[in-house]
Amino acid sequence: MNIRINYYRGVYLSQVDTLKLIVDGEEFPAGKMTFSVPEHGPNIPSNRKAYTFQELGKAAKARWFFGDLMTLTVPKPGGLSSGMHKVQLGLFVRNSYIPMFDKEQLFDFFGPHPGGATHYGEPPANLSLITKNITLVQ
Repeated sequence: MNIRINYYRGVYLSQVDTLKLIVDGEEFPAGKMTFSVPEHGPNIPSNRKAYTFQELGKAAKARWFFGDLMTLTVPKPGGLSSGMHKVQLGLFVRNSYIPMFDKEQLFDFFGPHPGGATHYGEPPANLSLITKNITLVQ
């Protein structure tokens, strides 16, 4: 599955904090997925590099640029069948230039997140999901 970043600046891969994928009611753990993005160098387009979810947290120099597709790959025995599928996706990305913590609660930078307030590095308890119906043609 290909997705695009919804943040205009793009992000370092280490800023991808939480991802939730549900297909036809079956949730796929992020720890079982691989994530691949183009390796931007002097020549664009470039090769793609794949990361596990655990590796994303350490990929402090690799970027997911605005407009680039990130490919999520999930191992599923037999794959998906042809036809219509309900896909739900939630993504939480930390923004690097605004620290999201305020221990003294002096400022209301962001308002409440679903499920309660959050701070830097802690995703919302109830991650919002985008739902799309897609048709798989093989």
